[in-house]
Amino acid sequence: MSFSLDLTKPLGRLGLAINTLVLGVVFYGISVGAYYYMTHTLPESGAHAKEAAVKAALVEKAVAKAKTAAKGKAFDEKAAIAAAEAAAEPEVKKQAEKIHHDASGIWAPFAIFLLIISAIFFAGFLSVYVQRRANDGGLKGLWIFTNHLGAWAFASYVAFYPYLTDQGLRNAWAPAFIGGLVLLLPVLFAGEGHHDHDHDHGDGHDHGHTH
Repeated sequence: MSFSLDLTKPLGRLGLAINTLVLGVVFYGISVGAYYYMTHTLPESGAHAKEAAVKAALVEKAVAKAKTAAKGKAFDEKAAIAAAEAAAEPEVKKQAEKIHHDASGIWAPFAIFLLIISAIFFAGFLSVYVQRRANDGGLKGLWIFTNHLGAWAFASYVAFYPYLTDQGLRNAWAPAFIGGLVLLLPVLFAGEGHHDHDHDHGDGHDHGHTH
């Protein structure tokens, strides 16, 4: 088993299985972290700041109005601020949902972009290991394309899993995951050692014609 990206190095069944598992765990973790950061951490940070600004504006306006109404009489500013803050809470809560929705909408495209990048790198690395396994199994021709298609389908589902779960589309796209695994089965269960055998056969052929 080897994590090398050298296509000339053969890869056995166990090697492909372990490499696929490791890549899946790593890129799933990357996707979850990136998606959460872009859909929760950043939007909530911006939303809280905007909510605070809205509340401050409402409080300032209410205190100024109370001060004007006092008309030179004794004015308790601290009490006025406390009352204004309490009065502002319903309006802030009313606007909070819209503020959070707008903030999430701003960062949503970036979240999808990061998931696309994760899927591309995952599928790219997995395709290298699939090709190494195909070489070791002696698989040739256009049929190898279906194995790579399986790798891309599998990798894309895993990378987009956080988004699919969030949107309630996990089961709808499950066939892509299952289909990807099915397409990977031929290369996974192909024979082993054909790569080395081909080299040995080639060396023997050359020696036979040496004068």
